[in-house]
Amino acid sequence: MYFVLVSLFLFVSGNIGQYLIEKQDMDRQIGMLLQGVIFTGLTLFILYILKRKNPDVFSNIGLKGVKSSSKLIVGITLPFTLILLGILTAYIFGGIENVRFNFTSSVIIAILINALTAFMYEAFPEEVFIRGLIFQELNKKFRFIISLILQPLMFICIPITVMALESIFFSDPFVITIDYIILLLTFGIALQLYRKYTGTLWMSIIFHIVYLEVVRYISMGGIYNPDVALIEFDEAFGGFMTLYLSFLFIVVFSIVVLSLLLLIESRKNKL
Repeated sequence: MYFVLVSLFLFVSGNIGQYLIEKQDMDRQIGMLLQGVIFTGLTLFILYILKRKNPDVFSNIGLKGVKSSSKLIVGITLPFTLILLGILTAYIFGGIENVRFNFTSSVIIAILINALTAFMYEAFPEEVFIRGLIFQELNKKFRFIISLILQPLMFICIPITVMALESIFFSDPFVITIDYIILLLTFGIALQLYRKYTGTLWMSIIFHIVYLEVVRYISMGGIYNPDVALIEFDEAFGGFMTLYLSFLFIVVFSIVVLSLLLLIESRKNKL
């Protein structure tokens, strides 16, 4: 049920926004923000219904309370540390050169606006459904490690379902690539490990937003507008920073570090 709901909500909100942007000449930022308002609004409506039936639903999925403030600090610090290390090592090893920082007010405002949109249209509703409600149901039936594998597989199936619906109703091309599948699989695991280690779904939401903003305003050099890239540089080859910074450092190294931290914690608890 949760899988069907999140797929339908994403399909409806996304296509309403796209229609207004492409057919009605609505400003892209306003259209994307409207997508977020619709998606988040529908998600909050489902949470309201669930809370009436189960008052503890917020606590159960990790939206209420923080079990360990120290772990939360580690969780928040980790992606930013990896970002800095990724940029620094890319420069030292010659992956990028002619680095220019662009900390102007227009760039900062653009990032803040996009972060709000990313929160409403991507991070909050997706995390509530996938790393919250869906994972909670999986965890009732399976061990954590099995749920950890099944959850990103469902994460992959959601955009595939949406693309299939768009192909059926609007004759849009159905395109799915192996690199996209690998990214969603590893990204889904990283998101769940942040949730597991810190004990709060808000950490998954924070990491989700950080990843998106790094991709859009650093790795891809301003995906919507090249003039608002936070950092400008010349790459060793096209897409280097997307692969090196966004995928290797932020996603893969997050999985490695969090897995080690969870393993150490598990061994301490057994002593």
